Amino acid sequence: MNNSERDTPLNLASYWALVCHRRWWLLAVFVAGWVLVLGGSWVLPAQYRSETVILVEGQKVPKSIVESNVASDLQERLQNITQQIMSRTRLSQIASQYHLYQKKGKNNDPDALVERMRKDIQIELVKAGENELTAFKVTYSAPTPQLAQQITGALTVDYIEDNLRSRKNSSRETTEFLDNEVQVARADLAQQEQRLREFKGKYLGELPEQLQSNVQILSGLQSRMQAATEALNQAEQQRLYLDSLLGQYRGAAMVDGSANPSLPALDQELEKLKSQLSDLNGRYTPQHPDIVRLKEQIAATEKLKESMEREARSGKKPDASAAASVSSRANSPAMQIEAQIRANQLNITNRRSEIKDLDAQIRQYEARLNLTPFREQELAAVTRDYQQSRANYDNLLAKKQKSETANNMEERHEGEQFRVLDPPSLPLKPYFPDHFKMSLLGIAVGLGLALGMVVVFEFADAKVYAEDDLRDLTSVPVFVGIPSIFVPAEARRRVRQHWLEAVAASAVLVCIPLVTLLVRG
Repeated sequence: MNNSERDTPLNLASYWALVCHRRWWLLAVFVAGWVLVLGGSWVLPAQYRSETVILVEGQKVPKSIVESNVASDLQERLQNITQQIMSRTRLSQIASQYHLYQKKGKNNDPDALVERMRKDIQIELVKAGENELTAFKVTYSAPTPQLAQQITGALTVDYIEDNLRSRKNSSRETTEFLDNEVQVARADLAQQEQRLREFKGKYLGELPEQLQSNVQILSGLQSRMQAATEALNQAEQQRLYLDSLLGQYRGAAMVDGSANPSLPALDQELEKLKSQLSDLNGRYTPQHPDIVRLKEQIAATEKLKESMEREARSGKKPDASAAASVSSRANSPAMQIEAQIRANQLNITNRRSEIKDLDAQIRQYEARLNLTPFREQELAAVTRDYQQSRANYDNLLAKKQKSETANNMEERHEGEQFRVLDPPSLPLKPYFPDHFKMSLLGIAVGLGLALGMVVVFEFADAKVYAEDDLRDLTSVPVFVGIPSIFVPAEARRRVRQHWLEAVAASAVLVCIPLVTLLVRG
């Protein structure tokens, strides 16, 4: 057997011998430490803690119908409310109202008072998931149960009222902000509308939406221009014919009265006039001036033809008076032709004036069509600004209406609010000091003191109680050992002492756990 294996039981035995030798000190110091700690817990001033649970209740109106305009996060808003309640002013008011932390004959520092009150207030969040806040606890510690309950109740009321006030103010400020923005957007929209009206009024007829109507009007003007040109050509041809016919009549009047105008020429003219009338009837109504004029020319020509045919059938040569009569009859158609020539001249003048006006109008509409692309670009810029202003105004107006609805909901307390789930409790026993924990602490302190005391005594004691210790002190070998010899009286006394020690140790081992369990209950 080596030295390490032999030293282990010897060391344990020496420790046990040491414990047995210092058993009274161990027991006394252990009990004294436990008694001091536990007794001190009964001397310390008691602190009672009242607790309340405040439930975070969602808005009563479904969010799909009314969306809240309070944008701040619930946890962030709770932190803001807590900062307001924990402010120096609010806590000083509560402390002054309930006369907290005031001792007679001492000058209480307000800042120290507020800091102490903040330490006595605790806020604990209750979350259903990682980020979903469903409730929170408010606790306050005070020297008496009633005071703890009162302060907790006051803090609860502050939390509920501050939350309602905070939501109302936030909702009202949001609505007022949106109302101001709507007013600004309305003024900008009115300015853009005025700008658009002025642009359309200034360039009326050149706007892109009028392009189709301008094309149609231009097409109509061009058709009218073509018809007027054709009518002018016909009138000029008619003028040539009438001039030729009038020359024939005047030539016939200067010769013999038997000389008559050419009947074939009249037939040819009638066919031409009827052809023109047929063409105009397909394009115009019977009341059209050209149709009326052609009908009058046809009637006059037919009348002239009938007169000439009657004279040709009579077959008689007129005398001087008859010649005069024939001359008179011949002059009558000539006068009619002259009247037609004057009417034709007036028609030509009117047609030329009409063509001039139509040409001016065609130039005007062509200029409008040429300017339409430029006006379209300018109008696009003006319209884009107007549409942006309109969209911004409509968007802000819709948000303002939703905000007003949400504000009405907050005014009626239908929005998210705090509700007391558990009212402030009235504590039946103090939470500090905890006598059970203090008893356990006393046991630990007593053991530590007892072991420390034994170590101190052992180092301070110069006596030798074991043979091994003697060998360590001297190199002289030990040859003789004298055993302990007890007389009967000493033996009986030692037995009584052992019983007393056993009873004392048993009493300590029973009393300490029993007292610890009692103070826990």
